[in-house]
Amino acid sequence: MKEQGEEEGAEVTSTEAESLESKLDEKTKLADEYLSRLKYLQADFENYKKRVVREREQYEMCATETLIQNLLPIIDTLECAIASASNNTAFEEGIALIHKDLITVLAKEGLKPIAAVGEKFDPYKHEVIMTVTDDDHLEDTILEVFEKGYMLGSKVIRTSKVKVSKLKE
Repeated sequence: MKEQGEEEGAEVTSTEAESLESKLDEKTKLADEYLSRLKYLQADFENYKKRVVREREQYEMCATETLIQNLLPIIDTLECAIASASNNTAFEEGIALIHKDLITVLAKEGLKPIAAVGEKFDPYKHEVIMTVTDDDHLEDTILEVFEKGYMLGSKVIRTSKVKVSKLKE
């Protein structure tokens, strides 16, 4: 009779083992699901942080661009004052120093003047104000700048207003 009792106990143990294995499988699947959700949440959070940094940089660039666009007429006025100076007085030298310092500060923020005189006309960087028939220069060569253009980083924030050469027909 001991043999039958032992066999019955072994069957119960085997059933319990199967039950425990199925519970373990369920818990493992649940843990895997939680781990998968956690990984997605971590990835979403990393993407969120990157997006916030990118949006902040864009906002700062936009604010910088607006400020610089508001300062460009002041730079133009200073350049006119320097160009119209008749003799080198201390006052005129002071204005030239202010202009130089302002340009230096704005250059640190990414402002660059657009090259124009002698260059080939580029509609993305230049705006034609006047054309002149000139056989001494190649077609669409910029001869004169009426208003300086500027770039902030790789973006044109003001086009150069220029005079361009045309060949006789």
